[in-house]
Amino acid sequence: MTDISSIDKALAVNTAIGRDDVVWHDPRKEPFKLYGVYFGDGVYRRIPQDVADTVNPGVAELAINTAGGRVCFQTDSEYVGISYRRPSLWRMPHMALAGSAGLNLYIREDGKIKYYGSFMPDFKKGEGYDSIVTFNDRKMREIIIYMPLYCGVKSLEIGLQDGATLTKWNGYKRDDKPVVFYGSSITQGASATTPATDYVNVLSRRFDTDILNLGFSGSAKGEQTIMDYIAKLDMSVFVYDYDHNAPNADHLRATHYKGYRTVRDAQPDLPIIMCTSTAYGNLKNPEFPERRDVIAATYERALAEGDKNVYFVDGKKVYATFYEDGCTVDGSHPTDYGFRIMADAVGAELAKIFKD
Repeated sequence: MTDISSIDKALAVNTAIGRDDVVWHDPRKEPFKLYGVYFGDGVYRRIPQDVADTVNPGVAELAINTAGGRVCFQTDSEYVGISYRRPSLWRMPHMALAGSAGLNLYIREDGKIKYYGSFMPDFKKGEGYDSIVTFNDRKMREIIIYMPLYCGVKSLEIGLQDGATLTKWNGYKRDDKPVVFYGSSITQGASATTPATDYVNVLSRRFDTDILNLGFSGSAKGEQTIMDYIAKLDMSVFVYDYDHNAPNADHLRATHYKGYRTVRDAQPDLPIIMCTSTAYGNLKNPEFPERRDVIAATYERALAEGDKNVYFVDGKKVYATFYEDGCTVDGSHPTDYGFRIMADAVGAELAKIFKD
């Protein structure tokens, strides 16, 4: 079969840097700033391995998926290159490799964070790849690089033009404390087409705020060990969104209020957004209305107990037509369009909290 890039040059993937003036930098060192990930035990990770190991095998493995973690800096280089190596690669039929294993580059200018380019992965290079994004001119830019949603990163270097200025970026406009999201594969980012277009990172840009993505594909079940860990995090808002991974409504009844209470007892003033699954209107899964009612019961009980800092994303209202057309790839995982709907639903509650 003919390679499509020989027919359409716009679909070619170039993994050659092609510059002889490149200087490589370690994003773990200043002036670079990491968000949503840190480097430990030879790999970038979202939570410590000793914590992940206490939760379940899925979390233990997925803790090193970077799930849209970010590298931020400021430079006047004419280009930004990456050299990226990973410990493994999943090729999933329902998710673009650009989202599961690629990286994105956004710039912030005039107060807005905007897409500029993608570091496209190569199917033939399972161990990782090099790539470059070139600008039209040379001037200072704030850069945000988004890491893969469903891959680990064992090494990452940032390539800049020799002699280019490299400084700290100006930081997120809001408090340094992140909004923490806990949830399923949907929270982790399946099946966004790029690492930056899942609902979590859409909200990060919309509110210009740091986020921590604790989405664990198939493995977010509200276990006490993960709730104890989350309760200790220094965060601005907690988005509680694991309905889709709960085995059934009875499991939610046993864990949902208890998990809420664990976080609330540790942080009495923390805003908490409780979310129901997008699957409320999925005709193949008629149990989701019952599950929605369990989460609604936690919310109503919290209000009755005097909690004035809880919020509710009600699937009965905002996701009733989610499954009608174009919102999912496979009847479960959202497209970018579906993620925008989710961002609007959760964003409406964040706007109340942030008073935007």
